[in-house]
Amino acid sequence: MRWIKLFLFFSILLVVGCTKTEEKPDIVIDIKVSKNGYEPNIINVERNKVVLFRITATDEGIEKDKDSKYYGHCFYILPPYDVMVENIEKGQTKEVKVKMIYPGHHIFTCPYCSLYFPTKGDIYVK
Repeated sequence: MRWIKLFLFFSILLVVGCTKTEEKPDIVIDIKVSKNGYEPNIINVERNKVVLFRITATDEGIEKDKDSKYYGHCFYILPPYDVMVENIEKGQTKEVKVKMIYPGHHIFTCPYCSLYFPTKGDIYVK
């Protein structure tokens, strides 16, 4: 009986914790990322809305060499979302759909560049 309860708990946690989605977006947010940061760098969204983030790199980012593990820019929404879009090359746009289920203040950043450039933004989920 204890194993069943643990299984159910972790199953629910996995379903609730999953914020990337294939659902139809309620809103589209276009973001440009460069060594100067994100534009926009402050985003306000309503809770339980599906947001399609379209991230475009306007410069080469930290590294141009595609043989490197980390090149271009990325878009990472820190936990509890824990959503990452990696290796966005100059001029390229990548997309991710996220269901905004956690209210409050959340940070997004480019872990590749954050030690060198001001690549940080804020998402407020109301």
